[in-house]
Amino acid sequence: MYELILILPAAALIFSVFTDVLLMSYIQLLISVLVFSTVVVIAASFNAITVFLNGFFLIDYINLVILITVSTLELFVSFYSFGYVRTEMAGGISKRKFKFYYFWKNLFIFSMMVSILSNNLGIYWTGLEATTLATALLVSFNRTKESFEATWKYVIMCSVGIAIGLFAIVILYFTTSQVYGESIKSLSFINIIEAGTKFDKNFLMLAFILALVGFGTKVGFAPMHNWLPDAHSQGPSPVSALLSGVLLNTALLGILRFYQINAAAGIYYPRYFLIGFGFLTIFVSAFSIIKQTDYKRLFAFSSMENMGLIALGFGIGGIAVIGSLLQIFFHALNKGLLFLSSGNVLAGTHERKIEKIRNLSKNFPVTGLVLLLGVMGISGMPPFAMFLGEIYIMTGVFRSNILMGFLVFILLIFIFIGLFGNILKMYTGNKDNEEKADKLQSEKTAHIKIKEDAIHPFMIYVPLILLIVSSLLLFYIPLQFLNIVKSASAEFGGKIIF
Repeated sequence: MYELILILPAAALIFSVFTDVLLMSYIQLLISVLVFSTVVVIAASFNAITVFLNGFFLIDYINLVILITVSTLELFVSFYSFGYVRTEMAGGISKRKFKFYYFWKNLFIFSMMVSILSNNLGIYWTGLEATTLATALLVSFNRTKESFEATWKYVIMCSVGIAIGLFAIVILYFTTSQVYGESIKSLSFINIIEAGTKFDKNFLMLAFILALVGFGTKVGFAPMHNWLPDAHSQGPSPVSALLSGVLLNTALLGILRFYQINAAAGIYYPRYFLIGFGFLTIFVSAFSIIKQTDYKRLFAFSSMENMGLIALGFGIGGIAVIGSLLQIFFHALNKGLLFLSSGNVLAGTHERKIEKIRNLSKNFPVTGLVLLLGVMGISGMPPFAMFLGEIYIMTGVFRSNILMGFLVFILLIFIFIGLFGNILKMYTGNKDNEEKADKLQSEKTAHIKIKEDAIHPFMIYVPLILLIVSSLLLFYIPLQFLNIVKSASAEFGGKIIF
């Protein structure tokens, strides 16, 4: 059954080459449902680390959390894409272009699954590098000057980061080969963990630092984050949702693997690096959010903030780790609904500038409300699930260091003001110019209504369902998922170090 997680996305990749686009949208839905169902079945009965396909792949509690996250968000994105393809084709985009969309999207998903499930760090790196190729062509999907510039920046910066990550793996192989020799075991995560105390600690620490910088570039940690707001804002909205919700977590997994290896060898200094990069990323994103004028870039910087918060939780340890693991899943759902909702606004208005979008409450009643509530959810406000994750993380931070707790709390307030203030302007309109707006209402509203009527129902209701799911998860989280999170957190709990 484990092999199906790789076989099904590979099958979707093959189908996307030979199948008509509209038929492919149905096949994509079927395959996404099957992948999600497979992961649910595995998660429901999972009770031990499992290695498969001759030891090259494994499922443990940590990558199972990310696997659940990827399969869940990808399922929603597939339903949204079903409507997105039809809406954009009705607007004049060719079938051929969307044939490439499905091909690169499925290559992206397959590459992520390879990375997430990999027991071999070399295979993990290969899969992560393949995601760069696939997503680069998705970011440039619209073929505009801005999208090409974003793609160029993304490819250059992430390729440099991935190269540094490869150097981290080479350093690790150099020290593990002293024990296992020049064999596959020297790159096997399970084997490295088992012999953790036998390796040179200096080389393990160096490998972690290189991995943190290299893979951290793709996570979006400051100051290696410059590619992220451009790439996330320029790609199609379903791609933006996947980039933000799951690709960043796939890159984070590589850092966590090196963190686990160091912990198995009795090295705990990496905690300080996670805390430092996490806090810096929150700090940079807070001041970047306040000055944004593009709503998709606004959400991209919000992704940075949440990845910084997740890294901070892993570094702090204790109860904060549970919060970080919950945040991985909850953030993906909430960021998915934000990018998919913003995709509806973009499809209806063809505008990215916040100042040019007004009166969503009238022109996009469902989407506008989901967008507004989604911003509250991504900010960690009840009754949305991210409230739970952030409470755990902030509890851990305050227990560790009160000063840092207050600083992070203040930054989170700044972030909320920046997000909510901008979206509220889009939702309610500019009251100072009501008379002028009324004079232009007939022309502008007619244009928007035509576009709104052309939006496929899936594009409207998928973000709404995501919002409902996010709300329900605050009050009820399946017990088996909580057990998986608890078991995964045991790998990072340790001792709070301040």
